[in-house]
Amino acid sequence: MGAITSAAGLTSTLNTIDNFVETVENFGGRDERRAARNLEAEQALALQQLQQQQGLAEKQAAQDAALQRQKLQIQAQNAEETRLRALKRVVAKQRASFGGSGISSIGGSAEAVLLGLFDESEEDLAQRNRLDQLTSTALSQGLAQQKSLNVLQATQLQERQNLARAVSF
Repeated sequence: MGAITSAAGLTSTLNTIDNFVETVENFGGRDERRAARNLEAEQALALQQLQQQQGLAEKQAAQDAALQRQKLQIQAQNAEETRLRALKRVVAKQRASFGGSGISSIGGSAEAVLLGLFDESEEDLAQRNRLDQLTSTALSQGLAQQKSLNVLQATQLQERQNLARAVSF
């Protein structure tokens, strides 16, 4: 009978150990799930912070580009005013020179000279407009590149996070 009692006690002890192991395994599973949730929360926070930083950088870049465009426009207006004043002075000087020489500024070679002055001035204007357009295009391309870089960085972060999750589980 003592052997049966010992066997019953052993069975009871084995059941207790088995319950203890199962409890420890459940706690381990909880810890793994908790760690997985913490990792996901950290990764979501990192992505959110990156996107906020990128949003602020894009906003600042757009404001800088807008200011550059305004500056470009003001410079173009000032240059146009300067060009027109200079053209008026040159034309007036040339007409005075023709008048002092007894040459009429209406028709003939005097008119050709004056038209040449206007043509040169118009070429300068066209060249400045092309340069302003190139500058504006460069500003737009810079903004587009910033947005592309932001998308690339966010995608890379998400892929690194996906890889880290796959490796940790």
